[in-house]
Amino acid sequence: MSESVHLKRYVESHPDNKMAWYLLGKDYERHGEHGKANFCFNRAEEVYEAFEHSKVPADIWKNYQQKLLQEEQQREKRVGSIRRAALALALFLLFLVPSAAAPEWSMDSWAKEELDSGEKLSALAEAESRAGEEKPEAEGPLFTAAGSDAEGQGGLSSLFQKPSELPESSVVLGMRQAGTWKLWSDQMPLLYGVKVMEGGGITVTPLQGDGANCDCGPLEGGTLKEMAAKWSENQLNQAVLASALDSFYAAKGRLPQELKELSGPFPDNWLAGSSDKLEELYEVYASVTGSVTKARAEGENGSTELAMLEKMPGLLGSSPDGAPFFREKLRVVIDRKQHRLAVVSGDIILRSYKVGLGESNKTPLGTFRIADKVINPNGTGNGVYGTRGMQLSDTNYAIHGTADVNSIGANVSEGCIRMLTEDVEELFDLVPMGTEVKIGEGLLPDLDLTSEERFALKRSSGQGNPSKTYVWLD
Repeated sequence: MSESVHLKRYVESHPDNKMAWYLLGKDYERHGEHGKANFCFNRAEEVYEAFEHSKVPADIWKNYQQKLLQEEQQREKRVGSIRRAALALALFLLFLVPSAAAPEWSMDSWAKEELDSGEKLSALAEAESRAGEEKPEAEGPLFTAAGSDAEGQGGLSSLFQKPSELPESSVVLGMRQAGTWKLWSDQMPLLYGVKVMEGGGITVTPLQGDGANCDCGPLEGGTLKEMAAKWSENQLNQAVLASALDSFYAAKGRLPQELKELSGPFPDNWLAGSSDKLEELYEVYASVTGSVTKARAEGENGSTELAMLEKMPGLLGSSPDGAPFFREKLRVVIDRKQHRLAVVSGDIILRSYKVGLGESNKTPLGTFRIADKVINPNGTGNGVYGTRGMQLSDTNYAIHGTADVNSIGANVSEGCIRMLTEDVEELFDLVPMGTEVKIGEGLLPDLDLTSEERFALKRSSGQGNPSKTYVWLD
């Protein structure tokens, strides 16, 4: 009986097993049956995306599939609960990446093990020298997020570039892909649970629903899905604070002594206000920089204050290597062709809004910075510039609100960027003064990316500028 027949029988009885679909597709592909292979790969969904480009050695896949076939043949001859349980468990094995210090393993040693229905699959993926021993349980999982890179490779492969730096237990959230951009969300789906075994081996488990099937250790603070949402919210707040600190340092040549320095009255309103989360994060930041200041006072040489921002620990979990998830400060990107304004960090889009632009390409191309941030730039929320205005460098152009909703998505202004009220108010709170603004064409995908719960700060007083009458090219 051919290999394809055995694999086909298995997926017929286990249609939800995406790993089995992937292996069947690989077998059809080897035999030149590309139509059937593509059908199987489509059924494999994220398993295909994650592992097709993960550079797993071919001999490992060959040995793994051979073992699966042997098990399936034995199942046909022996109807035993132990063998069936081992087979079901075997198909959940997704990946093993031994570190440089890890002993080699082989499928032969795996075949020698006697498994009962209660054993975890991670034991199957370990070397004989590890004998199925795991590291002690961690207090709970850490989180990260991954999408496909520019070459279409699965996010997991990039996660495994430095397996020795991974924590004992982590959870990978999924960012959708739009061209070269990854899309951030506060409700990203749970993709995989990643567990580092004793000796450096790694097992990956596809997660379903709320992640109840994740072997992630004790969950304190809610379900895995709730913890992931808190982590996402925390990372966004951390990006806002770090960007504000960076802008403040660039202007002042020092870091603020207290959070109030970032949210003072105009023109010192780097941030529009504060929040409980920002205050909590700032306390963590202050403890880090305080240690640096003390070390300098004692005559020690070290990194600059700005470099310490990269080491600022996260709350409610951090990325697998212990650093904040967003490594680059926030920027604003405006696409004249798509009538889009996005808040980005590196190649990740955090927000994307539809905007109105200048007629006849009056909105200028180039790179600017947010010079002034003003609430009610006309002195009233009913003015032509709406409730918020952000001037671009030393120009007469600005990003501001508008009551003319029909101008959104159109070219009707004298060059300014118009936004809906709820959008410009969120942008005002998200991006600090000094944020870079790049205007170009063909830069962004044409899609909306906002959150049901808008990012909002507790507004500090004095965010207006009554001493100046703004005359922007609306």
